[in-house]
Amino acid sequence: MDYKNLESSDQKRRKRHTPTPSVSPMEIPSPQAPNAMAGADGGAPSRTSAMTTITSKRNEITSAVCVPMSDTGSEEERNMYKFVMAHHEERLAEKHRFTEGLPLPENVSSTPFQQKPFNDETSATFFSTSDVKHYKHSVASIALFHRDKMLFACSGTALPRGREKLRVARFVTSARLITEFNKKRTKDDNLRIQVRLPDNTITDGFLGLFDGNIAIVSALLPYVHPVNLDLSKDERDCKPIHLIAAGLEAKKDTSLMVTKVKVLSSGQKRPRRPRGPTLVSVNSLNCDITEAGLGGPVIAFSTEYEFLSGVIVSYDCENKVAGYLPTKALRRLLKHFQILRAKAISFRGYSLPSGVQCVIPLGLWVSVQRFISLGYPSPPPLVCELNGTLVNTFEEDFGRLLAWEGYPFGVAQRGHGDNVWEELPTEVVMNVSQSVVSLASFDGDVRRFACTGLLIKWPGSLETQVVVLTSASLVRTNEDKINENLTIKVFLPPEQHVEGKLELYHQNYNIAIVSVRSRLNDISPQDIFMPLTKPESPEVVVAIGRNPSKGLLMASKGRVEPPYKNCKLKCKALKLSTCQIKKAGIGGPLIDFHNGSFIGMNFYDGSKTTPFLRRSTIINVLKKVTDLPSNSGSTGPMSLMNNVANKNWWPVPEAYWYHGELDVDKSILPWGF
Repeated sequence: MDYKNLESSDQKRRKRHTPTPSVSPMEIPSPQAPNAMAGADGGAPSRTSAMTTITSKRNEITSAVCVPMSDTGSEEERNMYKFVMAHHEERLAEKHRFTEGLPLPENVSSTPFQQKPFNDETSATFFSTSDVKHYKHSVASIALFHRDKMLFACSGTALPRGREKLRVARFVTSARLITEFNKKRTKDDNLRIQVRLPDNTITDGFLGLFDGNIAIVSALLPYVHPVNLDLSKDERDCKPIHLIAAGLEAKKDTSLMVTKVKVLSSGQKRPRRPRGPTLVSVNSLNCDITEAGLGGPVIAFSTEYEFLSGVIVSYDCENKVAGYLPTKALRRLLKHFQILRAKAISFRGYSLPSGVQCVIPLGLWVSVQRFISLGYPSPPPLVCELNGTLVNTFEEDFGRLLAWEGYPFGVAQRGHGDNVWEELPTEVVMNVSQSVVSLASFDGDVRRFACTGLLIKWPGSLETQVVVLTSASLVRTNEDKINENLTIKVFLPPEQHVEGKLELYHQNYNIAIVSVRSRLNDISPQDIFMPLTKPESPEVVVAIGRNPSKGLLMASKGRVEPPYKNCKLKCKALKLSTCQIKKAGIGGPLIDFHNGSFIGMNFYDGSKTTPFLRRSTIINVLKKVTDLPSNSGSTGPMSLMNNVANKNWWPVPEAYWYHGELDVDKSILPWGF
């Protein structure tokens, strides 16, 4: 069905959408699309593939806008060029907004960091003759680079392997690395972490969790020798004869640096302790090291044992005093970081432990800031760098897609299920395209929710007014309250963006009425208050939604079914259809497949069926009010609950990060993996 060939001039004037050719020109990722990293399988766990993906996404727009477009090109080519240029300008403005406050690349010091080695010949001789070979392979050099210039370097101590399927080596180091990283990070985001092992293995590292004392650096290494954090009672109780601090230079072909240290008594001068969770205490050592020793282990030697005494986290070079975390305190802190766990961590509902922060991944500053501005959680460590994906987003499409007129990329073959747009009557498609809008609510610059709405005629006492019928989830809080202070934006493609105002809401039935503060052109609002000529529950129905970023229409066909007790939404007035939608379809209309009449409003519970509230229930709730609050001089919205207690709960599946190899426990793998 090609709407460009419709005969009626009135229909041509009113049309809003057209199926575009199925040719596949370059698909530009949406400025707001959050799944920019990879598919839901977690992607390939390699630094090369991860950075290749990131680079290709960066270059995709640039390569497109660098191709000059002739004014004599076809209308389709001119539309594509206009769309690409607008997208490119939006990305540039977005980058400027998100990187404001970061220094420019040229502000990075032109003088490279000169790492100073340390060594005590006596300690080196003792260390080389001792039976501590495993500790010699437990220390790594961790260096911060801007392009090829070293900005800082210290050491790291290898930790026991985690429970995840992917083989990830983790090193604990000093939070000083984070301090230097934050001072040196620039708008081009070209810093990188280099990890070097004693055998000269060099690889890229990933900064992750940190607090005021320690930072965690990860690397994709098949095997490192971790230190033992589970000290026996005898080891904890014995009195060491020697304490030796170790570190490793960033320069290749250099051996382990070691020096003797001494625990300071309580009366001696101690360095100022870094800030961190109160569950750990930092002890002090007298030693002669440099920054290269930060993050390195302190190894204790007694007559019977050699064990890890702690890790150096700070150093006062003037007084030659180091702060270090004893092994017991380090173990407690790593458990708090959720690194030492009995099972692999789940990213569903993941949040950072109290007092712990996470570095935004290198090269992904703008992308992560975009996720946050869209109301999504920040990615857990390694998920973005290793091609993880964001699940349950508002940008996920469902059913078959229909593009608005002028959209330059083909969508005719995208989606799944029957191509319902070709099966629906022409007039129905026209009405849907001119009455279904996308809505989003914002708290400042952060989006809180996005859904679909239907333009309807509101029969006021003075005149009929156009409003949006949608779900009250648009303005609900996590505590199931209504936030009346959110900003609401209404979008009707291709370019109509207007501000909305919450007028009415009913929490029990999850209904909201939003008025528009500016006139919308070329629309076809539905009169849902008009009596139906056919039964309210037809055999075949279609669920409609609109993508919040691209504005594409989405449709899924199904049948009406009786409700079942396993539905996650417990409102007894709900019915079910077999239409399959996603979160963006919340608040969208369910229509009769044959004549397009409004049957009800859709909701989403994450299942393979779609709960909907019937038209008659919606009308019974709304007909109690004649005039909108704003027309009566009221400044705030009106609740339609009439002091009735809210009995129904309307949960919406939360977005979460997923990676197929980081949140799968290795215990379920075949033996010998």
